[in-house]
Amino acid sequence: MCHITDRAVVHGRLPLEPIGTMKQLMTNTRKKARSIDGRLAVRQRFKLASEFLRPLSGVVARGFATRQKGKTAHGRAMSYLLMRAVEGEYPNQYVNPAQVRLSEGGLQNPVGIEVLRQGSLVRVEATSQMDGVHGLNLAWDDRLVLCAYHPGLCVAGINDEERLREEGFVALQLPPLLADKTVHLYLMVHDRDGRQWSNSRYLGEF
Repeated sequence: MCHITDRAVVHGRLPLEPIGTMKQLMTNTRKKARSIDGRLAVRQRFKLASEFLRPLSGVVARGFATRQKGKTAHGRAMSYLLMRAVEGEYPNQYVNPAQVRLSEGGLQNPVGIEVLRQGSLVRVEATSQMDGVHGLNLAWDDRLVLCAYHPGLCVAGINDEERLREEGFVALQLPPLLADKTVHLYLMVHDRDGRQWSNSRYLGEF
């Protein structure tokens, strides 16, 4: 039985699609692939940011606290991390701990920093210049906060003993789980009421 079509047969073969049509199909396919990759990249970024901040929620809730209507501490921390700390290209994106911020504000951080670690004890010498122009946006009784974090184990902690800026140091006893592990350290300062904070400072891996 013969089947009749509306396309002419040339030398026993159907004619090829017009070049313009093929180009359009290829362009549409590429656009669709980029759109899918773009959505997957955004999902991965949010997943990475959320997982990184989850163990730090207690610190972030204080360090990013705000009275601005409609803005939460977690939301502000997430926004900053997504904009500044997620690096790489999909599907190999990752969070750069050095670019993460755990607190935000106008208080001055200590200017002289020295980190010492002996086993599970971490001690940070943190000196401030209290006079002249360097003495702006700081007070002798500002509180020093030291945070240690191991993203792989999802374990984070801060110093138990309150330390004042004028004391010039803060110490942290790591839990047994982190006694022999390298941790990321962050230092920040807040006023006596905990309402004003400094931008957290990344100290490195120790």
